[in-house]
Amino acid sequence: MKYQYLIFDVDGTLLNFYSAYAWAQQAVAKALGIEFTQEFVQTDEKLSWELWDEFGLSHVEDETVQQNYHPLYEAYLRKHFTCIAQAFGVEAEPDRALEAYYTALSSSREPMEPDTLEVYRALSRQHTMIIATNGMGQVQRSRLRDFLPITARLYISEEVGQIKPSPLFFKRILDQLPCAPDACLMIGDSLSSDMMGAKNAGMAACWYDHTGQGVSRQKAADYRISNLRELLSLA
Repeated sequence: MKYQYLIFDVDGTLLNFYSAYAWAQQAVAKALGIEFTQEFVQTDEKLSWELWDEFGLSHVEDETVQQNYHPLYEAYLRKHFTCIAQAFGVEAEPDRALEAYYTALSSSREPMEPDTLEVYRALSRQHTMIIATNGMGQVQRSRLRDFLPITARLYISEEVGQIKPSPLFFKRILDQLPCAPDACLMIGDSLSSDMMGAKNAGMAACWYDHTGQGVSRQKAADYRISNLRELLSLA
């Protein structure tokens, strides 16, 4: 056993955020009284990218964004839903849309791979399992309920007060376990949040490259896997 602690990201690693977001899109459309069509999906995605950049949410390396991510994210969502309503000529009800969005996300627990939970359970027999995720506490706890019984500690950015890759986020983990950084392996799909944060904290990092971006970006991590089952022989 190379690592005592395995630290897992959630969205794009344990759980499929794309399917969760698709479900949330439908819920938002219904809450706003807009027919859920391909036009809605395209408008939603266009606005999402534009406003994401406007609110600076892609700059997770920025300390100001790390410290204020959740208020910025909620402000982004409110403007997003308001702009969608305006685009389709309906009355904007961002509070209602926001509630529908979070409720839909909370109910989505589709794993990234069919055997994700099976692999996670197998790993838990020899390792201490930790989950470290950016997101809202209530939403993520609901989505993770299949994993929590075999998870020693759960770190959610809203509750920590910082997002990955903030050094303070990873310091909280190391302070509470407590352990040396080299006893930990961070597994995640994000080079900028998971890999960068872990490496800066002195942890080993395993990039879950499920989209097949290739070995050219491998240098950001110690390991690269394309499916979670590879961890059974790696960790």
